[in-house]
Amino acid sequence: MGNNLEESVIMSLSFSSQRMSEIPFAGIRKVFEKAAKIEAGGNEVIHFEIGRPDFDTPSHIKKAAAEALENGFVHYTPNLGIMGLRKAIAQSVENYKSIKYDPSSEIMVVAGGQQAMYLSLQAFLEPDDEILVPDPGYSQFFSCIKLCGGVAVPVPLLENENFSMNFDMAEKLVTSRTRGIIINTPHNPTGSVLDQQQIEELGRFAEKHDLVIFSDEAYDRIVYDKAKVYSPAAIPNLKKRTVIWGSLSKTYSMTGWRIGYLAAPAELIRSAVKIQQNLLLSICSFAQVGAIAALEGSQVCVDDMVSEFASRREVILNGIKESPGLSCTNTPLGAFYVFVKHDTPLMNSESLAEYLLDRFHVAMVPGSSFGKNGEGFLRLSYSASLEQCQKGMELIIKGMTEIEKNR
Repeated sequence: MGNNLEESVIMSLSFSSQRMSEIPFAGIRKVFEKAAKIEAGGNEVIHFEIGRPDFDTPSHIKKAAAEALENGFVHYTPNLGIMGLRKAIAQSVENYKSIKYDPSSEIMVVAGGQQAMYLSLQAFLEPDDEILVPDPGYSQFFSCIKLCGGVAVPVPLLENENFSMNFDMAEKLVTSRTRGIIINTPHNPTGSVLDQQQIEELGRFAEKHDLVIFSDEAYDRIVYDKAKVYSPAAIPNLKKRTVIWGSLSKTYSMTGWRIGYLAAPAELIRSAVKIQQNLLLSICSFAQVGAIAALEGSQVCVDDMVSEFASRREVILNGIKESPGLSCTNTPLGAFYVFVKHDTPLMNSESLAEYLLDRFHVAMVPGSSFGKNGEGFLRLSYSASLEQCQKGMELIIKGMTEIEKNR
């Protein structure tokens, strides 16, 4: 009797909430895991699915962190982050975006742009508040809003207007529960960069509906062809309603360091700090010293990395031109992604991505992983070596040629 009761109790236990059952794993995970199995079988895979720089962290950054570690800077730091880093972040934002922030109250050091997103949304949202989200867009926007108790409302991006947000459509989606809007420029997955006019249009829309703008600026230093990144916070009347999600991960190839920042009104920072006190407490001490070196040291390393990305981008774009069934309707001006449009009537994005991975060992992310409006596209990341980019495009051309012959 006792054993049966114990077994029935165990069988009734659940270690996952209903809310978590509604949070999907990232679409890239499925591709990455399948690619890993192919590699485990002894086959080379071209990794066009991974959204991170393949470069090492510059040596002066590693040296600064190593010296701090050697000197015993290994204990807790303030919840906001060390003041030296907050000052360096504020100075960098002023230098590159012409926005002034008070490092004592408007800047917070966080564990990458991902945590900047979580802390600010958790601090801001009431249950069932709605946030307008770009579609296609970074899939974690949707998941994070859900985790924070809100509702993500997808807004279509206009392919024929550099993947800018369709504000006519957004107007129809605004309700009494709409409290914010997310933008991402340079954009993941399309590589688009919003121009000043588009940012001003966003501002007028946000002011009309009294919305907070959450601006994901993780790729702000990775731009091409003299493109310029405009932050809505640089417009004087918009700074008070803008929250910047910043990151050192992409700019300095520091993805594993987990260093990012929030730049926002002091009220939001105060709330975010309360969450940090109960979540992570503080960011790695010596990693913050490395981040200071990144921001205050020579920026030649950033220029060199962007130059190399530009060369890879050309290889990818030229390969797409040679490939049947593929096209790039908008030349990406930022980040390190190409959103490749495909004309394969018998295959959707997921099946095409699986076909190219299974048969030709090239891993890409189906556009549908980034929202309903991503269907019909593949995201290709050129954060692989120039040689790998060349080889990968040769294999893609071969695969698409085979599909074309079998139509």
